[in-house]
Amino acid sequence: MKPFARLSALGVAAVLSTAIASATTYQFGSYATGNSPMGNQNTAMAFDHATPADPDISGTGTVALASGLWHAPLPNSTWISFGQTGPTTPAASQPGGHYAPNGSYFFTTNFTLDAQATGFTFSVLADDTVVVYLDGVSSGNTLIMAAPGGNAICQNNLPNCLNVDTVTQADIPGALALLTAGTHTLTFEVQQIASIDLGLDWSARVDTVPEPSSLLLLGTGLVGSAGALLRRARSVRN
Repeated sequence: MKPFARLSALGVAAVLSTAIASATTYQFGSYATGNSPMGNQNTAMAFDHATPADPDISGTGTVALASGLWHAPLPNSTWISFGQTGPTTPAASQPGGHYAPNGSYFFTTNFTLDAQATGFTFSVLADDTVVVYLDGVSSGNTLIMAAPGGNAICQNNLPNCLNVDTVTQADIPGALALLTAGTHTLTFEVQQIASIDLGLDWSARVDTVPEPSSLLLLGTGLVGSAGALLRRARSVRN
């Protein structure tokens, strides 16, 4: 094969590969400090803070909880909390020897994407309920909002601990725009409204298609080189 033909073929192959670049699917989910990630590509759930502050919480570690009366854990996840606060744990065995006081309990996890997301599915369960934020705790960064009203004791509205609440890019197109290449933080505000149990469980998938700019540049460069060689060969013959 002549040099210009060989370069042209390689260039075309590189350019075509940009159109068929395979997507990357990321798996995320809740798992406790020091536990197996179960294939998840996010960091273990960390406890951030409580509002008002809870003096019975120490450190940022989390523990896995037995679901008990709650919905079973979602795929590749476990129920988690800052301590043994689940429905199978007596009050005397919970942190401080009593149920978590009413307030908001914040948990975080980090993950990294290789490129802009093209789609996502996010599912969550919580007791009493939860608000989920992406890269900032504000209304513009909300993935899931707790239903208003007396959300208590695994509330009947979503999110709750019995019925899975699931959203996708079709439900929240603004969230898709936030899922750019780089590292992101999910923040979960678990709301304790009527004492008793407190816990969180979630699972997600995010799809990306890497930008094959380097292949595109390489391919067009090779095609250009092939063209130059072809013109040179023609000029020599003439």
